[in-house]
Amino acid sequence: MQTPWAFFVFPPGNWLYIAHMFPDRLFPSRMRKNRAGLFYALFYSGQFILLGVQLPFFAGWLTLRGFSAPEIGVLTASALVARLALGPFVAFWADHQEDERRSLVVISGMFALGGAGLVLFADKALIAASAFLILWAFGMLVPLTDAAVLRADRNGWLHYGRTRATGSAAFLLTTIIGGALLTQLGVAAAAPVMAGAAFFAFLTSFLLPPQAGDRGGAKPVSWREAPYLLAKPVFLLALLSAGLTQGAHAVYYAFAYLRWSALGYSDLIIGLLWATGVVAEIFVLVAARELVRRRSPAILLCAGGAAAAIRWMLTAAEPPLAALFLIQTTHALTFAAAYLGAIEFIDRAVPVRLSNTAMTLMSATGVGAITGVATAAAGFIWAGAGPAAAYMVMAAMGAVACALALIAATRWDGGKLFD
Repeated sequence: MQTPWAFFVFPPGNWLYIAHMFPDRLFPSRMRKNRAGLFYALFYSGQFILLGVQLPFFAGWLTLRGFSAPEIGVLTASALVARLALGPFVAFWADHQEDERRSLVVISGMFALGGAGLVLFADKALIAASAFLILWAFGMLVPLTDAAVLRADRNGWLHYGRTRATGSAAFLLTTIIGGALLTQLGVAAAAPVMAGAAFFAFLTSFLLPPQAGDRGGAKPVSWREAPYLLAKPVFLLALLSAGLTQGAHAVYYAFAYLRWSALGYSDLIIGLLWATGVVAEIFVLVAARELVRRRSPAILLCAGGAAAAIRWMLTAAEPPLAALFLIQTTHALTFAAAYLGAIEFIDRAVPVRLSNTAMTLMSATGVGAITGVATAAAGFIWAGAGPAAAYMVMAAMGAVACALALIAATRWDGGKLFD
């Protein structure tokens, strides 16, 4: 239970949590369980609608507000550094909560505040603070949501893959429909759309069902236990394998549009290439549940790394367009299989009480640190040695990820790393 002094340390979070209790009385327990997947799917959608606008358009919006390219880089990097520095502490705090919804409502509240600041503030410093907050909160919210949804799946409340695939579908639709709308309205509309998506996620957090993410009577987490994860070689191997495979997408995320445009592909074709990868990702997330449960997570991580090695080598060769569409379908392995492998590994190897901590470490390492370093390095390689060399470095990262996963498979018995 929460101690009285703790109630006043962060009062906004506690008052939000009290408000969060009212939907528990509005919806009967049976209805909440039947609709748990819907509520979490909507919660994911708000997050990924924002991402679908932020990735292609947010830098342009910041430029309109007077930010230079170096300033945008520093702002983005500072949010990443804060995510790496504070993420484990936030995740550990979330693991210490008896009800996982407390962390989701508090962080999504910060997410919405960042979005509001983008719309309301004209001062450059306040815009920078708002941008920092929304980027940092998004980086915290996704792994915390993943951990809650994974527990709800194991408790029989929802289907993890289908629920998570809703986020991918929202991202896909946003990049297609939202991109077309912003092309007509102008990049100035990016911030209001991002703010709306953040508020939608925040409001949806009030509908998340109680007990869905119940930890099954797991003992309270101790502050001394978090370092145990990083002291386990198998966890480090899985962490690095998943991180390298996700980080190997750095060139694709940052520079694919530039290269494909230079090759003469239209925006429509480029959009369809991106859509092909996301559709393949959604298919695996929705359809591969039983296959994933029958396979070792280490094998899934290895498959993702091996596919990354092949995918980026083939992409480096600049194949014909028809072949490029086929290559894009390997996103089902390079992203979805590696992602599910990491999720399954955490579920099977990490004690439930530390699931948020483990999930955030995975996210901060792969999507955060390794992707950030790889993107920066790839920019220099791209400028100095050309696109093919940059993609070959990504292929090498995938090969190393596969090797690390195989080593992990030989050192892990499939059970919990510690009790």
